[in-house]
Amino acid sequence: MSFDAAASVAPSLPGLAATIWNPVVGQLAPGVSTELSRPLRGLGSFVLVLVAGALVLRLRQSYVDESVNAILDSPATAVLYGIAGYMIVGIVGLYGATTLARLSVAGGVFVRIAILVSSAFVLVLTSFGFLVVGTLVTDTLSNRQPVLGLLIGASLSAVLWVLFSPAGSIVSSLAIAAFGIGGAARLWIHSERTVETELGGR
Repeated sequence: MSFDAAASVAPSLPGLAATIWNPVVGQLAPGVSTELSRPLRGLGSFVLVLVAGALVLRLRQSYVDESVNAILDSPATAVLYGIAGYMIVGIVGLYGATTLARLSVAGGVFVRIAILVSSAFVLVLTSFGFLVVGTLVTDTLSNRQPVLGLLIGASLSAVLWVLFSPAGSIVSSLAIAAFGIGGAARLWIHSERTVETELGGR
């Protein structure tokens, strides 16, 4: 889905969110807030970010360097582009889930699968954001070291889950991750616009 296509369904986002968000939060929030202690939540966040970030480093380490360079080129806009990236992912995920929900008897199963896939993607995206932020720290202090940056990012995510409530941890984690993915999101958005402009001129 292109940037314009995602933007075209943005007005329906509140309705889509109400359809999916309420039952999901209703099931997840109590478990996150009452069943796990803060240290366990921190440990879980550390492991998840570490594993997902290691997967990114294994498959697409060049993306990390490109994202760090993009943030350094325009640090002031990184968070805004990161938020835009999350919004696009949210729109696509919610639109897909509600579309599948309209499918006869199997709709509920498809919706659960769509939610799981979307959640996994958001997890990888957030882990990528922490990886980029950690790598940016190493680049600022000495030499750029993505592996050390991954450890820094995973540790930062763990600290957030230890210090704050579940809601505060989610908000702060998304804010930091948005800064981390902002560079990559800016490159993607502008590349999409450039391609569409070139095609439109033919």
